[in-house]
Amino acid sequence: MRRRTLAAGLMLPFLAGRARAAGWPDKPLRLMTPGSPGGNPDILCRILAQRLGEVLGQPVVVENRPGASGIIGTETVFNAAPDGYTVLFGYNQLMTLNKLLFRRLPYEPDRFTRVSLVSDTPFVMLVPASLGVSTVPEFVALAKQRPGSIAWGTSGPGSFAHLCGELLMRDAGIEMLHVPHRVTPRNELIAGQIQLAIEPTALAITLTRGPDARVKALAVLGRQPEPELPGVPLMKQFYPNIIAYAFHGIWGPPGMAPEAVAALSRAMVGLAGDPWVTERFKPLATRFIAQGPQALDQAMRDDVVLWEKVVRERGISLD
Repeated sequence: MRRRTLAAGLMLPFLAGRARAAGWPDKPLRLMTPGSPGGNPDILCRILAQRLGEVLGQPVVVENRPGASGIIGTETVFNAAPDGYTVLFGYNQLMTLNKLLFRRLPYEPDRFTRVSLVSDTPFVMLVPASLGVSTVPEFVALAKQRPGSIAWGTSGPGSFAHLCGELLMRDAGIEMLHVPHRVTPRNELIAGQIQLAIEPTALAITLTRGPDARVKALAVLGRQPEPELPGVPLMKQFYPNIIAYAFHGIWGPPGMAPEAVAALSRAMVGLAGDPWVTERFKPLATRFIAQGPQALDQAMRDDVVLWEKVVRERGISLD
């Protein structure tokens, strides 16, 4: 690990030189995150900003702009000058799900400039241990015996967890009672007040750790097993269409200067496999990808294909 870190460090001057080859950047960048300080997106953003600043040879300043479920910060970048000095560290909720859930938004997701696909993290199906089920088929059988009475908690209508639950109901042929909360309902899950939550892997690891854990993980909604959740199967083994990731990316304002897009995406791709970033993303159960604009655009397209039909069939709307 020490050798790999040293090698990565020796590469930084070379990468910085390549990133600045066209004269950009020549001043600090603002990396806008539309969440509050201390949340997972904020932590990921700050880790990335430190390393990215070293590669670019200019400070990358993280600016939190929370509010309206991320819409305020996203709108700020949408209206920013297209010189590349203000960019968004965002996630798929802002760019793909919101345009399916809202008839009107103060920004146009499709007009944002794609810069880099940064990372992704799968969600996990969680139940209280007191529910008495240990597998997905057992849970589905119970839900079919008690239609509409299994309480499934989320952080609110239109949240990623809400859509995952709607997808499960559609593909498993079950009906559950949606119980939205203002925040992630971890305490309600532990207490058995709700019978299902679908949450990011990092939280799942925390809640299921130890022999006395009061929460069980039934399935990972990803493409590959989660090493920190040994023995937990993939949801696609039971329902092949349920593969649900939250992903993070960097987007620029519409019409962002091509030299800025090229330099910033090149710097990000150059960080792929960087051990310093990878090791710091790992405790958050987040896979560092660091790919270019085409990968981000494809991730957005795939997300729309997955969720558009679910939103339409289930009649989900936030306005």
